[in-house]
Amino acid sequence: MMGDRGAWCVVRRSSVSGWLIILGLVCAVVGYFGPWVPHKTAALTVTGFELAEFAKFFPQVQGGTVSVVRALFYTPLVTAAVLLALRTGRSIIRPVRLVGPPVTAVILLVVLLPYPVVDTVRQALATRSPVRLDPQHTGQLRLVAVGVALALLALPGRRLSRRVWGGLVALLALGGAVPSLWQFAILRPLVVALYDKPFDLGWGLVACVAGFALLLISGVLVSASPRS
Repeated sequence: MMGDRGAWCVVRRSSVSGWLIILGLVCAVVGYFGPWVPHKTAALTVTGFELAEFAKFFPQVQGGTVSVVRALFYTPLVTAAVLLALRTGRSIIRPVRLVGPPVTAVILLVVLLPYPVVDTVRQALATRSPVRLDPQHTGQLRLVAVGVALALLALPGRRLSRRVWGGLVALLALGGAVPSLWQFAILRPLVVALYDKPFDLGWGLVACVAGFALLLISGVLVSASPRS
């Protein structure tokens, strides 16, 4: 009887952590595309996805007096894609397990690969000249490459032990939230000065952080499971 109760607790914990991962991913992605800098005027409202481009227009960022790594504003989307690949790579449904990670990698490329980089490569191939990338896109390109590689590496994710897999989920959850929040904290005073008044945190930022918090909790629950 005690053995049955223990097995039921393991199954229940696994089910809860699975739903937390799904809910966390939805909250994180929806929040990322929601407003981080709210404003009553739609044109002055900035989403998490737009912050990397928004930051480059500040003279302090352009001049280097305020050190903002713009590519880090994309970490929530990249890590969410990798987490989705990990989740699908562990599916009990074989087609989902095989197709999920590659499809996630392709979506990440389509969404985040800068068009100027694509155009530069196309022109270089057409003229058979060396590819010269704009330095401002280097960080974003590296981040996309790492995200695509990690998404594809999720294919054998089913072979990982629950403890290792849960630890990866927890680490990725931290990696998705912390760098972007750090850069947002650096950029926020510049936005306050530009808008000439303080602003509340947008619901998108709150939802995104809540999503990664749920992912962190789910990773810890999976990692703490007695099953290896």
